[in-house]
Amino acid sequence: MKKFKIKTNLVSGVIMGVAALLLIILLPSQVRVPAFDSGAPSPRIIPGICLAIMLVSSIALIIQSLVLKQEKIVEFDWAKEKPAILLILGMCVYIGLMLCIGYVLASLIVFPLALFYVGERKPGPYIVVLVSAFAIFLLFKNVFNISLPALGLLGGII
Repeated sequence: MKKFKIKTNLVSGVIMGVAALLLIILLPSQVRVPAFDSGAPSPRIIPGICLAIMLVSSIALIIQSLVLKQEKIVEFDWAKEKPAILLILGMCVYIGLMLCIGYVLASLIVFPLALFYVGERKPGPYIVVLVSAFAIFLLFKNVFNISLPALGLLGGII
């Protein structure tokens, strides 16, 4: 596989700067201000401060890279990083499945596949993972009173 070098300050500054700008633009539509004024700080204040700090830090990293020429260069090896990238993509698929078919069914599909991918072949961990998916769902539903995504079949479990 191919190896390439990454200027960490420049790349992370640009990526996080773009992310901060997008989130600052989206913040008003995602976090609504209460209709009544209670005198308390707006719910937007903490996320807004965090995003401003993120943007300032990104600009500082870009300046550090381009103006001050202080850069740490890391070699990225696709062959070495491929397993981690595939697991991250698997978690993205898991989130998409969870939104479409619910937490329990998505967990029953993705968690055994993840165990198989990392090389687990004994049945014990598979049983623990499958039972844990149901237990976590029931814990959130009955103890915490928090609904996880579900299709509404079998009393909301699936």
